[in-house]
Amino acid sequence: MKPSISRNWDLDALYEGGSTSAALQEKISSLDSEISRLSEALKPATSEAQKMTVMLRDIQYVMSRWLEIEDFSVCIYSQNTADPHAAQLLEQVNTMKSKMKTLHALLNRTLADLDEGKWQELLSQEGIEKIAFSLEERRRKVKDRLQLEIEQAINALSVNGFDGWEQLHNQLFNQLQIPLGQTGQTKEHSIGSALNQALYDKDRKKRTQAAKAITQVCSADEETFAVILNRIAGYRLELYQQRGWDNLLKEALEQNRIQEKSVQSMLAALEECQPLFRDYLQRKKELLNVDDMRWFDLEVPCFETDKKFPYGEAVSIIVSQFRNLSVKLGEFAEKAFQSNWIESENRPGKAEGAFCAALPLAKESRIFLTYRENYFDVITLAHELGHAYHNEILHDEPAFIQEKGTSIEETASIFMENLVLDAAIEKAGSQDEKLALLEMKISSGLLCVSTIPNMFHFEKAFYELRKNRLLSAKEIKELLIQSEKKLYEGLVEEHEVYRWLYIPHIYVTEKAFYNIPYTIGYLFSSGIYAMKKELGDGFMESYDNLLRNSGRMTVEQLGRTYLNRDLTEPDFWRTALEPLKAAIEEFMRLTGQERIQ
Repeated sequence: MKPSISRNWDLDALYEGGSTSAALQEKISSLDSEISRLSEALKPATSEAQKMTVMLRDIQYVMSRWLEIEDFSVCIYSQNTADPHAAQLLEQVNTMKSKMKTLHALLNRTLADLDEGKWQELLSQEGIEKIAFSLEERRRKVKDRLQLEIEQAINALSVNGFDGWEQLHNQLFNQLQIPLGQTGQTKEHSIGSALNQALYDKDRKKRTQAAKAITQVCSADEETFAVILNRIAGYRLELYQQRGWDNLLKEALEQNRIQEKSVQSMLAALEECQPLFRDYLQRKKELLNVDDMRWFDLEVPCFETDKKFPYGEAVSIIVSQFRNLSVKLGEFAEKAFQSNWIESENRPGKAEGAFCAALPLAKESRIFLTYRENYFDVITLAHELGHAYHNEILHDEPAFIQEKGTSIEETASIFMENLVLDAAIEKAGSQDEKLALLEMKISSGLLCVSTIPNMFHFEKAFYELRKNRLLSAKEIKELLIQSEKKLYEGLVEEHEVYRWLYIPHIYVTEKAFYNIPYTIGYLFSSGIYAMKKELGDGFMESYDNLLRNSGRMTVEQLGRTYLNRDLTEPDFWRTALEPLKAAIEEFMRLTGQERIQ
């Protein structure tokens, strides 16, 4: 590794000039023309196999160009949300997105119109076998869609309708400023920074202050955010109705490439574990020595070290642990750091959260986070590098096969997160350090298997009510409180009533119920983690093959092929929960009756 690693990513290597890049605008103009050309070529539907093969090749190239430009524009905006040119670029890209959706709709309709003889002829063409799964999936989906002209109109109207509401939420959310500090010495913080204090500050007075400030700011804008959520849900419900869909989860199941039976089996297994999860929170309450547990006490660490992890140390930890699993993986992590793929600087003006952008033409990725020198951020960095490694494996696959199911997108990232965290737990130098790391593992796990499923249940309940009427902010808050009360069974006295306002996944229009994929991905990753111990030296080859085929199999098919397990039955999900249960039991054993004063 070179002695100094940059905290900023290199975007100029992709398109020099950032949000005002002339080269980027040329690419956008060229891509727009190519999308139009292909769309026109598909309008007189062709059934000639050789011509379709060429068309499929061209469409996949356009898909790669489009994804690279879209993800690049998100990177540009995220590094400086106050950049007006970046906002304009996003709007430009969002407008083009509707044209891409129309191109996909035209292609899907052409595939669906092929009779069985022509379809088999197409499948026999050279190179088509590699993308057959995607083509078959596209043919099936057409049966559940409206007439092509109507779907085209929906895509065009979504830019200033459906997607526009999401964009408004993002804009308003990023503008929220939370005043924190002593009277007369307050300083404005982003809501992400304020939530960080509310959830993780060791001083309960500071947590309480941050929680109150967040509540006050959110309450001032609650009706605006309620309108946005109502309109997004209303649009989605109307679209489902027009398509004749009576299953609220149909789109989410399609996007995750998972059967409803598998999801129900998973939820049943999770419900069985809730008593243990509540026992853990009860122990936290005792350790924190609080009489009235509130929402801002749930995630605060009972044990933590004051140790800071400078960025260079985080780099060393991750590269070392990746290399321990395989030389190839370690070299990949080194490449990501040395090639300046990662934006980690802690500075004002950046967007909240963390993500990994795929750049299929460059065959690279870019990673975004704000690194604050704690171990949680080390884990976040490993998580995002897991996404980047998944991208690396898929970059050599056809563009259709790079379209993986939503839940599988989280599999590699959570795997790498656990890889680094479990190694740290094993090497902990003291019991307090081990407890701190165990607690981090448990908190991350409970987010996926308790908090997120609860938000999934809340969101479903909201959509059921939204079928008949608009809901006020007060009603949305009450619905969330009811869901939280059922989850915690009296353990928590004050609930976080604005989680629905600041969790961005609820407002994502492109992906339905974009919360439960994290639960599916977490538990599926846990199953893969068990495979690592069983296969030993042969694991990486199987792991790479699983990732490579993640775009040409359903979750159930991946489970049968690589884990030899049936995901439609609860037993798989029960087994996947065992590592988290073991961590909780170890934490309970080590803490005994100890209390934190």
